[in-house]
Amino acid sequence: MALRKGALIVVTAMVVGIALAGCGGKSSPPPSFVAAWDAGSQRVGKINRPEGLAIGKDGALLVADTWNNRVLVASGEGAVAGAFGEFGNKRGKLQCPRSVTVDKAGSIYVVDTWNHRVQKFSSRGQFLLSLGGKGSPWGYDEADGKFLYPYGVAVDSQGYIYVSDFNNNRVEKFDPRGKFVKKWGTEGRQDGQFSHPAGLAIDSQDRLYVADPGNGRIQAFDTDGNFNGKFVGVDGEFDRPYGVAVDSKGDVYVAEMGACKVHKYTPSGRLIWSLEKRGGADGELEMPLSVAVDGGGNIYVADWGNNRIQKFAPPAGG
Repeated sequence: MALRKGALIVVTAMVVGIALAGCGGKSSPPPSFVAAWDAGSQRVGKINRPEGLAIGKDGALLVADTWNNRVLVASGEGAVAGAFGEFGNKRGKLQCPRSVTVDKAGSIYVVDTWNHRVQKFSSRGQFLLSLGGKGSPWGYDEADGKFLYPYGVAVDSQGYIYVSDFNNNRVEKFDPRGKFVKKWGTEGRQDGQFSHPAGLAIDSQDRLYVADPGNGRIQAFDTDGNFNGKFVGVDGEFDRPYGVAVDSKGDVYVAEMGACKVHKYTPSGRLIWSLEKRGGADGELEMPLSVAVDGGGNIYVADWGNNRIQKFAPPAGG
């Protein structure tokens, strides 16, 4: 369908550029509030419980408008350029899309959660590919390439696609044509295990970050699924971190849904700043589920509990 107008710890020796951390307090003030777009705003087309955010190849803001069963395409100022998707289970239709990401060619990937699949669209919202499908609702021993309520998606520099399989407690990897490659993870608290993995992000070195909300951490892996390290927050554990993002410098952003906070860390795990005011006023957060960062360092937060998207400008030096 076409468009319609904390700290990093426990690091393996294989990791390059990530070190043991636990390094001090915040080094920068929090980012400054710029704007908010809520359900009553025409700027983002009357959103309804947005969950996933991403920045398109052209700098557009992509919004998984979850309860409206669509993806919105907007400018960084909130002006809507288009939308695609509507409720349904046929190709190109969506049911409760929870995450969105973009590959280096500009194609858009949408986690179609209640249809238990990921769909790929062109930058203009035209359907290209579907991968996955619903597995058995019983237990965690699912067939390869099947999902049970997938949540997050990321694409590496070679076009391989990674999906967090929320109820099966694993990550699955697919090739650029949508063919299953491998999987890793089981239910548990050990390194490499998960408790309902959620948001995904991938950095310029193809290191994959997995939000592991049930275990209160962000885990990092290489593209073969080897454990590389984890962020656990300054108190030893995040409170249900659902969203993770990485900027062009490799800095890591965490949306801590349970504590209603967003944090920025260096790749080595040093905390740079935190947004930590809870509430409904400008700049305050209530159950943030995802975070995205544009090329200018501006930060966008899916402020789910307040049914809005907020934009923040980066602090000087941070």
